[in-house]
Amino acid sequence: RGGPGAMGMPVQKAKDFKGTLRRLAGYLKPHRFALLIVLLTAVLSTVFSILGPKIMGKATTELFTGMVGKLKGVEGAKIDFTYIWHILLVLICLYVISSLFSYIQQYVMAGIAQKTVYDLRKDVNEKLARLPLKFF
Repeated sequence: RGGPGAMGMPVQKAKDFKGTLRRLAGYLKPHRFALLIVLLTAVLSTVFSILGPKIMGKATTELFTGMVGKLKGVEGAKIDFTYIWHILLVLICLYVISSLFSYIQQYVMAGIAQKTVYDLRKDVNEKLARLPLKFF
């Protein structure tokens, strides 16, 4: 009933969205290299997270074939725990690497956000300081 704004207040939209976006891009421009690192680490973290379940499927398949073989009474059927242990070690490494890339991504992005907000606040403060007293 009051719209999507906080406590029923109407949401204000930017009068010049493209201009605002261009100005924000100007504030982010000095951080291009760091943003590239964020993008790269996000992609790598996602890739390693996606690989995990695929590799875990190999361990599940090995368990399943060993159990089915034993249940059917196939001679020499067993579960290869050495193979499964190797898969689990690979999985642990994958998830640790994925977490590391995710941490780096979040750390760098937090630094970019803090520096950008600092620059924005500094510019607003400088503009307010230049305004004549009559304005207030």
